[in-house]
Amino acid sequence: MKKTKTLLSLLLVLLLVLSAGCSNGSPQEPVDVPESGADADSSSAKDSEDSTVKFTDSVGREVEIPADIERIAPSGPLAQVVLYTLCPDKLVGLASDLSDTQFEYIDSKYKSLPVFGNFYADTLNLEAVMSANPQVVIDIGEAKATVNEDMQGVQDKTGIPSIFINMELDTMAEAYRTLGKVVGEEEQAEKLAKYVENTLAEAKEKSASIPEESKVKVYYGQGNAGLTAVVRGTVHSDVIDAVGAINVADSQENIRGGASDISMEQLMLWQPDAVLLAPGSIYDDVDSRAEWQEINAIKNKKYYEIPEGPYNWMGRPPSVNRIIGIKWLGNLLYPDIYQYDMDKETKEFYKLFYHCDVTDEQINKLLENSTHKY
Repeated sequence: MKKTKTLLSLLLVLLLVLSAGCSNGSPQEPVDVPESGADADSSSAKDSEDSTVKFTDSVGREVEIPADIERIAPSGPLAQVVLYTLCPDKLVGLASDLSDTQFEYIDSKYKSLPVFGNFYADTLNLEAVMSANPQVVIDIGEAKATVNEDMQGVQDKTGIPSIFINMELDTMAEAYRTLGKVVGEEEQAEKLAKYVENTLAEAKEKSASIPEESKVKVYYGQGNAGLTAVVRGTVHSDVIDAVGAINVADSQENIRGGASDISMEQLMLWQPDAVLLAPGSIYDDVDSRAEWQEINAIKNKKYYEIPEGPYNWMGRPPSVNRIIGIKWLGNLLYPDIYQYDMDKETKEFYKLFYHCDVTDEQINKLLENSTHKY
């Protein structure tokens, strides 16, 4: 009997000890252990990438796009220019190949990017776009009649969200702000938007001060003969209008790209005060061509080659390159009104928009045929 009581006592003590070791006086709650290390980072990144937001683009299409965008495909050259100024390291490819001359102003690290082609030139390689694995395709520019169907077609064929942002000269600043929110680059977008706003506001004020009778009549020619005229009222003529000059080419557009083939007789009738010639046209020998000697602007040495690098300052393509073009052309035609130091202005623009510290030598090259002849 004594042995039985002793065994029971020992068992009771043992149970009390075990109970004390396993309890704090209340039941144990399950605890969630946070993930850590590489697995946690990977999970967090995936959650971020998988999260989406609804975005209504400029033609009213509601598209579900990633909330955190790091990989973008441009639909064409105009979008390429804009996106390069805003978020170059988010581009997974280019719409058009860049020349060695253009890479004098664009970081050579982007040479390795694949070239997708241009939707509106029917050269867009959808397989190449898909291989680059962008999170979104972005089209930027003037709204064409078919843009809604075009962007939906790209999206349906690739499975990649595709959006359009309207960006013309007068909507450029707001377009930058919208894009900044979409791609997560609001600080840079605001800097670009402010520069655009200030430039356009200055041009509006200055051009309004020019009397009608003092406005300079301008001819903008392209091609091997210089007789492909950029037509008034098109996006390619915006810079002329913005500075308060008059584009004499009031012809109907008869070839793609806002241009019209004209005769020398027509140009003689127009008799512009100044002639602007596209890069690669006839600037080098125009003053030795007999037929051009009948044009007063040539006789008076009022002819100029449009600066180009990495893009034509008048708008090939008609993108943000036109903003520095406004300062250049205003200063060229109305130096007393547009009192800009073009060396300083060029350095500031190229740094902000092209992420490039241009040298004095590069500026001299850009402007060597684009200033007054004395």
